[in-house]
Amino acid sequence: MLFSVIVPIYNVIDFIHPCIDSILSQNSEDFEVLLVDDGSTDGSAAVCDEYAQKDDRIRVIHKQNGGLVSARNTGIANAKGDYILYVDGDDWVSEKWLEVIYHQIVSSPEKPDIVVFGSVMIYDDRQNINKINTEAGFYNRIRLEKEIFPRLISDPKLEYGAAVFLSASWNKAYKRELLRDHRCFDENIRLGEDTAYVFECVLNANSVAVSKEILYYYNKMNSGSILTKYDPNRIKKRLYLFQYVQKRLAGYGPVIDRQMDNFYASRIVYDAFCLINQSTSIFETGKFLARELRKTQILKFVHLGGIPFSAKVFILLLKLGLCRTALLCMKILMRITGR
Repeated sequence: MLFSVIVPIYNVIDFIHPCIDSILSQNSEDFEVLLVDDGSTDGSAAVCDEYAQKDDRIRVIHKQNGGLVSARNTGIANAKGDYILYVDGDDWVSEKWLEVIYHQIVSSPEKPDIVVFGSVMIYDDRQNINKINTEAGFYNRIRLEKEIFPRLISDPKLEYGAAVFLSASWNKAYKRELLRDHRCFDENIRLGEDTAYVFECVLNANSVAVSKEILYYYNKMNSGSILTKYDPNRIKKRLYLFQYVQKRLAGYGPVIDRQMDNFYASRIVYDAFCLINQSTSIFETGKFLARELRKTQILKFVHLGGIPFSAKVFILLLKLGLCRTALLCMKILMRITGR
């Protein structure tokens, strides 16, 4: 079997039908679908069982709620395909999804360890294409080291925080044996689950094939978005992610180390953005942020040397304990830029 499609399912009853239907509508027949019900309580589990009764390409795995990493790892352990792909339970895919990926595999000089493809974010009022900032085609190890690795995590020539391609799990197909050794092993990670292993997978790939065709549709219309709900434990969860990624990426050299500085800084800036976006009081928000930064000591991960000037000023203010000033500067910048 060529493809195993892993779909973590947790309380996505409003989106589950279009998600599964889009997978089953593929032109290719050489695939299985693993619906991993992670303890859903809204009826999603029953819908999964109904689909499995109608289509023998579907297998359903019911488990206690353990989070996204746990659900994905359960899928990996049960997958039979040569390649593994992920689809979130509230997203959907193009009917050409597997056909295009298959063409990338068979037309490459060797079977690539990873296939990267185009994706788009779907909002209520717009669609944003996730840019792939490199040429389509086949990248062997030599070409990866020259053209991809220096921009894998952070590209200084692009908008701050951007890289050669999105560090998501769902815009890629992975050889199963690559995930066996380089999946996320810590199932307690609850934030940044994709970045916990995607960088590592690419760094350990012998070859990558890139297609810019839009094949994946990421649903940002779900009201559970981080921009509608701020998790008060977000910075603590971010620290846990940083600790895991730092350990897994140790030893890859100064090129990766420099990019990781930008990664750490950009995620802290983004977390502050999410916080201020929900806040009505700079005073209370600054007080909360200062307390969380003291408790977690997360700023120790960020070295100022290699990050852009605007981020450097913001991080420096945070390091000096001037959280309200930093947030006020961010709020003014958000008004100026319309973000």
